[in-house]
Amino acid sequence: MESEKEKMSIKDLLLKQYYLYPKMQIQDMVKLIYQNEFGGGHLIENEEDSLYALKDEWKCLEQSFSAVKMPNYAFENIGNHLCRFHLAALKYYDISLHTINKFFVNTANSVRGTISGFKEKINVLKQCCMEGLLPYSLEELEAYLRAYEEKGYPLVSHSDIYRAAYSPAYRIVSSAYCDYFEVFCRIDSLMQAKDRVNVAIDGGSGAGKTMLASLIEGVYECNVFHMDDFFLTPELRTEERLKEVGGNVDYVRFKQEVMDGINSGCEFQYRKYDCKQGDFRETVSVLPRKLNIIEGSYSMHPTLINHYDLKIFLHIDEQEQQDRILKRNGPSMLQRFLYEWIPLENQYFEKLNIREQSDLVFDVQKFQEELPLFKK
Repeated sequence: MESEKEKMSIKDLLLKQYYLYPKMQIQDMVKLIYQNEFGGGHLIENEEDSLYALKDEWKCLEQSFSAVKMPNYAFENIGNHLCRFHLAALKYYDISLHTINKFFVNTANSVRGTISGFKEKINVLKQCCMEGLLPYSLEELEAYLRAYEEKGYPLVSHSDIYRAAYSPAYRIVSSAYCDYFEVFCRIDSLMQAKDRVNVAIDGGSGAGKTMLASLIEGVYECNVFHMDDFFLTPELRTEERLKEVGGNVDYVRFKQEVMDGINSGCEFQYRKYDCKQGDFRETVSVLPRKLNIIEGSYSMHPTLINHYDLKIFLHIDEQEQQDRILKRNGPSMLQRFLYEWIPLENQYFEKLNIREQSDLVFDVQKFQEELPLFKK
């Protein structure tokens, strides 16, 4: 059952869409709700076929730029952490069709809606019609929905009227790709220009560094390294070392085992240290790849920072940080973060000007808010 807040979100979405696209038909409204609930609505089993279709659609779109008015925005919020990515934006951004296809495929294969959820949202559409907020007659809507239900709630196409008026050409993608779109544009550009690309993701505890690394890993064939595997072993945790700005990580071992290994262009190995067990867990073999992601606090330590082609910093509000850590680690661990680890991180960020040295800075607090309708 949808909460009142979720119902209001759907209501706002329907009304905004009608304001922007006044030639929307009932069919287009149902399609919008379907996409909000189910995303693309089907699994993408053959990624190559999906890419081929995207290339074909883009080729046709390129030929129509002079004749058809194209939207001047890239992402359009459709709620439920989903967006429509308008393909016309590819004209203005340095990002590949392969990357956009991965956005689409990953989203389609991860969104799982329900018929009950879809029906709840359809009821919001009915209510808008009953209140006169949308111009469709309730009788016409009910007739369409009866026929649609008899077919088993299949995928919905845009109406001919909508197509003629707005020339829709888009893919449904997760809003996370909207949030970090600039990251993917920069990586695509770097990978076209360089034989090897190293990316650092630094920032406060709970800011989403591991999540962003995972998001990137889902789009590219890349290696991902976690600074959490390189915290100090007991013999290195001296009073002098812990007073050192940025000294809370074994940057020497990371440089020798990982960074030198990446730069060698050959297969290499490194050891993971488990600070809970107080011992090394495993030795990891790494095959060379063009893209390498290093995520975690202290990844931009002065001994490492010059090895990166792209440096990303994630800033998180203090209260949001505490809320996330409490949810993730529990109350007892939150205290250790607050009085031990976070002060050391903040000292490192401030004394070494980590944020100022970064190429891209994101305020993740803004990602908690509802996405703007358009993002240029």
